[in-house]
Amino acid sequence: MGYKDIRGVSRLPLSEQVYRSLVESIADGSMPPGTELKEQHLARQMNVSATPVREAIRRLASDGLVDIIPYHGAVVRMLNQQEISEAYACREALEHLAVAECIKRLDEQDIKNLYDLIELFRTSQDSAEICSASQQFDAYLYSLANNQILHSLLDTLQGIISRDRKYSSSNIERRHAIYQEHRAIVQALEARDVEAAQRAVSVHIHNGRKFIEQKS
Repeated sequence: MGYKDIRGVSRLPLSEQVYRSLVESIADGSMPPGTELKEQHLARQMNVSATPVREAIRRLASDGLVDIIPYHGAVVRMLNQQEISEAYACREALEHLAVAECIKRLDEQDIKNLYDLIELFRTSQDSAEICSASQQFDAYLYSLANNQILHSLLDTLQGIISRDRKYSSSNIERRHAIYQEHRAIVQALEARDVEAAQRAVSVHIHNGRKFIEQKS
């Protein structure tokens, strides 16, 4: 696999722009699992020094998008079906509890804030903004549950959730589906219907799992 399809960089600070470019190239399939990330080759292709490339690769490893193999280097990570299955099963159970808890506490301003976050997601342009908007929606929902243990358990899944969110952000159809799924969750919360909210959460998570499994 060559690097001819990797997007170039311009204008934004180099470290961030290199990172975003590599994330998008991995997420949209230009750099499929198993691709070796060679610092010097990437630096030449992107017309930057090796330093921002090295920093970007470290962030990608932290995100779970690449593996750092001793004495070999960085390689785009192969998605693990068992890991995906286990993580999404845990997330579904925890988010069922989260929506049940937050329905007891949310008010009309919270509903408005959630709708605003959905619109922020819809109108975001690049993958970094889309990921951030999605993360803000989840974080706000979790905070409404007012359960620190629950929040902590969900935080343990953030590495996988964050990685998968980056894949989803590169796909227009999946982004549109996420928008509709988030709306269904908030509409159920607005109606104070716990069962409907949990069903909407399950649809969202099952669809997300199916999309990621197709990437592996």
